[in-house]
Amino acid sequence: MGHVKLANYSLAYKRIKNAAFHDPGTRSTVLFFVAADVDAICAFRMWAMLLKSDCISYVVIPVASMEDIQSEAKTMSSSIRSILMLNCGGLFNLEDYIELSEEITIYVLDSHRPINLRNAFWNNEVIVFHENDLDKELLQEKEAIIFTEENEYVSRNGRGPNSDDEDDEDDVDEEEAESENDDGPNSDDELEERHRRQRRRTGIDSEVVPTDLNRQWKAARAIVVEYMSRGSVYGTSISNQTYMMATQLDRTSTDLLWLAIVGLTSQYTNEQIGHKDYLETVQIYKDESERLMPVSRQARGSGSSLPDDAVLATVMTTTPEDGIIRCAEEYRFMMVRHWSLYESMYHSSYVASRLGIWREPGRKRLQALFAKMGFSLEECNQVFAHMSIDLKKILKDRLEAVAPEYGLYEILYTSFTRSYGYRGLISASDVVYSVTSLLESSPEALVALGYRSERIAEETLGVGVIANIGDKQDSTANGSTTSWWHDNFFKACDSLEAAGGENDQLRQGLRLCMEIQKAVVRQAVAIIEKQVIITLSSCRVATLKDGPDLPIFWNPLTLNKLAQFLVYAIREYGSRKAGHKPISLVVAVLKEETQTFIVTGVQGAPVIGEVIPNKFGAVFERISYNEKIPVKSLGFDKSVIEIDRDDLETFMKSIGRYMR
Repeated sequence: MGHVKLANYSLAYKRIKNAAFHDPGTRSTVLFFVAADVDAICAFRMWAMLLKSDCISYVVIPVASMEDIQSEAKTMSSSIRSILMLNCGGLFNLEDYIELSEEITIYVLDSHRPINLRNAFWNNEVIVFHENDLDKELLQEKEAIIFTEENEYVSRNGRGPNSDDEDDEDDVDEEEAESENDDGPNSDDELEERHRRQRRRTGIDSEVVPTDLNRQWKAARAIVVEYMSRGSVYGTSISNQTYMMATQLDRTSTDLLWLAIVGLTSQYTNEQIGHKDYLETVQIYKDESERLMPVSRQARGSGSSLPDDAVLATVMTTTPEDGIIRCAEEYRFMMVRHWSLYESMYHSSYVASRLGIWREPGRKRLQALFAKMGFSLEECNQVFAHMSIDLKKILKDRLEAVAPEYGLYEILYTSFTRSYGYRGLISASDVVYSVTSLLESSPEALVALGYRSERIAEETLGVGVIANIGDKQDSTANGSTTSWWHDNFFKACDSLEAAGGENDQLRQGLRLCMEIQKAVVRQAVAIIEKQVIITLSSCRVATLKDGPDLPIFWNPLTLNKLAQFLVYAIREYGSRKAGHKPISLVVAVLKEETQTFIVTGVQGAPVIGEVIPNKFGAVFERISYNEKIPVKSLGFDKSVIEIDRDDLETFMKSIGRYMR
């Protein structure tokens, strides 16, 4: 099958369902490998709901790297017939990590692009979900990968087509000339054997096949390499793909829609998709939210004026009816409903970079903005829920009138809120911030944030009990100890429940996010003030070796927040000589306990709301191979790695040579 386009997602689901009940009297289990990101967790929750309605058992294993997948695949149960990989594995040749079998089908739902061509067009045991028709979109690449796989030659020096060395064509010709002039006793026999193998592979009977084939193979290989070197981008969120599948199955619900909205919002807030693509999907979800709204609510809303969500008033529903989703204008402030207005704006990447809050004039500009709006600083420093209702009502109008004077032109964007009954409203971005913080908080990070170490396990890292989550597999069943990261994963899953999880973990995550964001801004301001960023020929580099906040940035999610904040700042206050060019930035953070550096590379678009391919993943791979520098990939997009401390200087100096 290879791959499945959006229109046929329901057929893939039915295939998974049929596999679960294939053997009479027994039921197979679906295995989930889920990455550590919000979109993947949302998609998993959606799949879990669908499978539960069909009485299909499943096991979920959180994974942080391909090595995790490789390890878990070796010990998986014999009852597994379908493996679903959510936001993991899409860039890698799965045959290198999982032993493929005709009895098991692997389904890849991964928004990372470019996809691995072998998974999509060569391995029949792997099925890649994609929003487009790959047979048409990647016709040339499909033909190239099939040709290279079917026509692997054996050169005389023993180097096959899978070698990463791209031989010069003249070198191949010289080798062939040597072969023709070789009078050794086995020369003709070897050449005939090569011809025989080639005819068996291709069905082509020609005495010149080896020479022509090598040239054709190299041309096809070049197409594959060029495709994989374009840089990493993100396609449609997998939670959106799952919702489209549920639509085809006629199983949509408000809960599924909300999870899809949260998954989409996570992509947008992390600048993984552009504003145009985001708005197209938002319109679809807006129509869906109106369609799924209870009839009684629609009737009440049509006859009376409902509260305006855009003013961010603390609206409390008059009935315990939960789950109403509404489209609303959201501010580019972080968690404004749960923070003070001043803190929310000060710690927002968008506002902070536009005003330049790392300088005294920037902070004064923020205070001047409030004054011009008619808001006292005392009011703005209160928790938003305690602010005057009158001020909340006029906030939107005042901001729209005053903000452009301070360069804040994109102060609003279209998003969604959901009613949580008497507990008020939660925005989709609030959920994203909360879940991300629950995922990224390691014990070391929590200590750095000021949590007392003896209470961390009890208060913050306790394993959340996931109600109705299905057959959750504890990795202790395989003889290994469940890590803090696994605990955080299940706690994050729990927080996505309609009630916010046991002990209201959703709001626990919001409080934690506030502390993490303060650390991000604090570290970014220190980097800018101390002029840590070094400008190289092709990118900028920032290396962090000391400071109390370092453990917070050992997690790829938090390190990416820091890098994105710096990209915002460079976009607004970078060198004017750079013009409107992409912003390439590498940030490295020392991890003292292992004497390694966590390194991430990001490429920011010159204009907010646009997204460009990130080529750092491919660059890091080439440096590692050509310079013989061992690296460890952290995550599944290849642009976050761990490298030995002694290799960092050589690695950084090499970046300029490999960036194009």
